[in-house]
Amino acid sequence: MHGPVAVGGHASRGGQNEQAAGELVINGRFLCQPATGVQRVAREFVLALERLLVCGEFPGLRARLVAPAETEFGSLNLTCIATQHLAGRTGHYWEQVTLPRHVGDAHLLCLGNLAPLRSLIAGAPVAVMLHDQSFRTFKGDYSLAYRLVHEVVGHFLVRRARPLITVSHTEAETIRAAHGGRPEQLVVAPNGSWMNDEPALPRPTLDTAATPYVLHVGGFSERKNVGRVFAAAEVLAGDGVEVRLVGRPNARCEEWLEGLSPDVRARVRFTGFVDNAQLTRLYNEAACLMYPSLYEASGLPPSEAMRLGCPVVVSDLPVLRERCGGAALYCNPLDAASLVARVREVLGDPVLARRLSQRGQARSQIFSWENQARIIVRALGFAS
Repeated sequence: MHGPVAVGGHASRGGQNEQAAGELVINGRFLCQPATGVQRVAREFVLALERLLVCGEFPGLRARLVAPAETEFGSLNLTCIATQHLAGRTGHYWEQVTLPRHVGDAHLLCLGNLAPLRSLIAGAPVAVMLHDQSFRTFKGDYSLAYRLVHEVVGHFLVRRARPLITVSHTEAETIRAAHGGRPEQLVVAPNGSWMNDEPALPRPTLDTAATPYVLHVGGFSERKNVGRVFAAAEVLAGDGVEVRLVGRPNARCEEWLEGLSPDVRARVRFTGFVDNAQLTRLYNEAACLMYPSLYEASGLPPSEAMRLGCPVVVSDLPVLRERCGGAALYCNPLDAASLVARVREVLGDPVLARRLSQRGQARSQIFSWENQARIIVRALGFAS
């Protein structure tokens, strides 16, 4: 029978297979990569585990974060988790060749979809977080080399990872469907909602005199439904609503902008990448977040928006229902008109917007990075 080992908002308690002490080595390659969702989750895990260790949880656990030479550890401010640079190239070579030479008998945790094949084949204790299988469905969003690497490594992950971890029930079933029902047991460890598990604060009162804006956070790819994001943005801008799009613009963004009328173009703003303070302000001041993604393993932007009290309109996908519950409005992601209609509902009904804001903040409280860390560390067999 298929089923997760640990799920939801409450970490399972220790069992007879837990050990009082041991060493955990965390693959820190993510620190050298651009900060997309996968890398953000890995960083939050490390910071959450550090907080748990500072508070005395997992007293026998010795944790070590290892990364390629020249990696910057200082911004993490770690005191309980040791850090170590491993010299020996970077990228896939470092992960596949350098890393396994230095793990020893420790349990290795890889948080970014990949792991050393050498260790997996040898039966070493390697836990892996597998975030999603979108490369199978949205092939145009990924290079052939990327797809081949993840296909090959994925074959071994579902058979050899101890354990395999993912971030939602929906994604667990997607992984099994792609791998002939393997693995029977998956650890489901949901992502947290906001950075460092900071508490939700009351949403600032929006300036009614200011032009309202609708926010989109994410990449401009097929899996993120970029065509319908643009179609909806054009209609909303035509309504006089400003649309702010967070993420690195690509050639498709520039081509779309060139085709807009000057009046509409003036209401569309690409922000590029933003820092945490800028992102907080954008969520706080937005009339709502629109997020019509076609594929998500969990969906960080809706979770972040809800934590900060920003109403959200999301795709009617099982994974986003799992994440947002009754705290969001749902649209048909294959119909830009459905997305526009839902956004207009929020813009035109202050009572609805306030209710979504309150429900979103309440919903976000059931997810935390610290609980994700507890689920994962206990699944590796360490007693708290």
